[in-house]
Amino acid sequence: MAPAQLLDPYRVIDLTTGGGWLCGRLLADLGAEVIKVEPPGGDPGRLDPRGPYAGDRTSDPEANLAWWAANRGKASVVIDLDDAADRARFDELVAGADSVVESWGPGGMAARGLDPDELLARHPHLVVTSISPFGSDGPYAAHRGPDLVVTAQAGQVWLTGDADRPPVRVSAPQSMLLASAEAAVHTLVALQHAARTGQGQRVDAAALTAVVRALMNGTEFKALMGWEMVRSGSEVAYAPNRPRMVFRCADGHITFMCPFGALGGPGVLALMEWADKDGIEVPALLRGLDVLDSTIWADLEAAGHVPEVVAILEGLSERVFATRTKDELYRDAVDRRLLLAPVSTAADLHHDRQLAARDYWQQVDVPGHGTATFPGPWAVLSGTPLQPTPAPPTIGQHNATVTARPRRAPVPTEPAGQDPFAGLKVWDMSWVGVGPLTARYLADYGATVVRLDNGTRADVLRVNPPFRDGVPGINRSGFYADFNASKLGLGLDLAVAEAREVALRMTAWADVVLESFTPHALRSMGLHYDALREVNPSVVMLSTCMQGQTGPHRDYRGFGQLMGGLTGFYQLTGWPDRDPAMVFGAYTDFVAQRFCATALIAALDHRRRTGQGQHIDVSQLEASINLLGPELLDYDVNGRVATRQGNRDPRMAPHGVFPCRAVGTGLAGERWVAIAVEDDDQWQALVEVLDRPTWATDPALHTLAGRKAAEDGIEGHLAAWTADQDAATLAARLQPKVAAAPVNPPDDLHRDPQLAHLGYFETLDHPVMGPTAYNGMQARLSATPGWLRKPAPCLGEDTLMVLSDLLGYDDDEIGDLFVAEAIEIDLSS
Repeated sequence: MAPAQLLDPYRVIDLTTGGGWLCGRLLADLGAEVIKVEPPGGDPGRLDPRGPYAGDRTSDPEANLAWWAANRGKASVVIDLDDAADRARFDELVAGADSVVESWGPGGMAARGLDPDELLARHPHLVVTSISPFGSDGPYAAHRGPDLVVTAQAGQVWLTGDADRPPVRVSAPQSMLLASAEAAVHTLVALQHAARTGQGQRVDAAALTAVVRALMNGTEFKALMGWEMVRSGSEVAYAPNRPRMVFRCADGHITFMCPFGALGGPGVLALMEWADKDGIEVPALLRGLDVLDSTIWADLEAAGHVPEVVAILEGLSERVFATRTKDELYRDAVDRRLLLAPVSTAADLHHDRQLAARDYWQQVDVPGHGTATFPGPWAVLSGTPLQPTPAPPTIGQHNATVTARPRRAPVPTEPAGQDPFAGLKVWDMSWVGVGPLTARYLADYGATVVRLDNGTRADVLRVNPPFRDGVPGINRSGFYADFNASKLGLGLDLAVAEAREVALRMTAWADVVLESFTPHALRSMGLHYDALREVNPSVVMLSTCMQGQTGPHRDYRGFGQLMGGLTGFYQLTGWPDRDPAMVFGAYTDFVAQRFCATALIAALDHRRRTGQGQHIDVSQLEASINLLGPELLDYDVNGRVATRQGNRDPRMAPHGVFPCRAVGTGLAGERWVAIAVEDDDQWQALVEVLDRPTWATDPALHTLAGRKAAEDGIEGHLAAWTADQDAATLAARLQPKVAAAPVNPPDDLHRDPQLAHLGYFETLDHPVMGPTAYNGMQARLSATPGWLRKPAPCLGEDTLMVLSDLLGYDDDEIGDLFVAEAIEIDLSS
């Protein structure tokens, strides 16, 4: 008998096209039976010219590496929806399924006689999930949405690239992969509700909102700080001193963070040691600083020395790193816990020590193609380990083995329409990004989430911008507020023994515990999983850190900015003739949060059915590289190492970002439009909008090959044409015949018609910051829409209520905790 899997009971009918494939694969990884329905001849995405293909066999539908990456573990059945007998078989499969997932675009289901509302009328328990670039309805729903266009509309392109060149995208398409991962989260949210109530519903996941969420602190920056962030290459856009993070080394590039203080100070000390070893002079100004003091920046700013110190650090970094290899520097970083990571290539990742130690890579026999190396389980579970995911299916491979099962009719145990996580109790001990964002899913859908807070060791987000009116303060950061809406706050200093007793009592109260410490830190406090399950055997605990709970790099500490380099995203961002640019922000945080939430919700469903708690270990590295599946396979199968391509695409031309009429001075005043011609018909449509200039009517440009050969000239003509036009107006003229979008600055997203239609941003009245815009729900659920329950807590805001009402402490006990300095209480109110 096969070992139990988290989603064993569930059957999913997968109707997705290329952009939506990943959703079903994540559900299959967790044990769901996912049936990929293909038309005769196979899913058209199998022959998507973008590939890449094994052996460059572009006419072989079984050789597409993007198909391999996103369809493992599924069963393929061929069904002709226009054939009566096949249609009857399809209807039988749906009747016994729990969910249908599709990405045919707005109206695509209805055009095939599968209107989602009619499906729900016939099968009230069903969860019908739609994945699209801009959502199922609204003013942009019918717009064409290739990756460049979606990421431009969503603001990511605005924040990425070098200041002296146009904004740029990640060369590996990301937007629909983010949407597919988001769809997996919300499909499971809806299945949780359906299992308890018998009520199905529609789930609408848009790539637009998935990418906006990945802007980190960008969307609220101008409203709070008064100025708009702009692209800054390899510099930190939101830091006033704009430190550089990507440097050349002897055999490539590394990412290095060296802010002063306990986290970054050791890196500065190491830098000076390396300089001394190499005979490089270290200026006296730097030697005279206490680099382990996090307050030193304020003193330097008061003395006017910040620009000088930043220049010194960057100059030293350039000289020191130039003679050392990525591996040499990385080994030192791991040993000394420095904030440094290599900018990995696909080849580097395949030979990564940590991934090898965790047996991450899987050797899979792909029929007709031999053995290939795939990313392995992206979550390690103590009770229901993920099983090896089978090879991607061949066309119709399971026609004879997939049969209809009895019609699904869940027995309701709770009334329909209530919050999916009503009654769920969550103890959120995580900090910064991935953990808090994962917990916010649960809070926004009705769970009671208590967030660990501490003024002594403040969450990094509390002391980073944007701040209300630009004034720093522990309760003034929109960064922290956005990630922690809907939660209660418990001020607790885990360095104090009495506080750790409170943490154990919180565990006894909770159904779920989340944490994002390094493994060593949590074990030293006696709050590791083995200790917590002694208090609460049925607790589900999620641990998420940079590289996992085991292996030689388990105690590596860092942030998503470093992981963006380590996972390979920086290698794929920027211009081929220049050093890599950073993807804005802690990009991998916004990948990993979706994998964490998917695993956690699946584990909660398993606990609901079995009573079994367990520990979930999600490595940010292992989760995030799933969004580079085709690139990793291309190296393994074809020996090619993918790299950055600016805004160009091998299968689309023209494909770029072009200047438009400025609205002010400097980079913040620039305006740009993204144009992506996906095929020959779109080229002809663009020529018509251009009013058929002589240069554009050359017959050689009627084909992709001809346009690629003339790409420089085409881009020059387009740049001249767009230069005096309004970006938004021009994009509106081109859509939906030609894929185009303005390159939106993040603040403009608050006035974006499609985001307004989706109800994306929500304004909450924070007790210190006042009315503040928050990023809202990442997908729309028709029956149980999530919503932000309250503003993020001020430090210690809910301490008294949590201790007394939730944990039963009396006044004397609370007083003792206060005297012991174990707790923090917000006394401002």
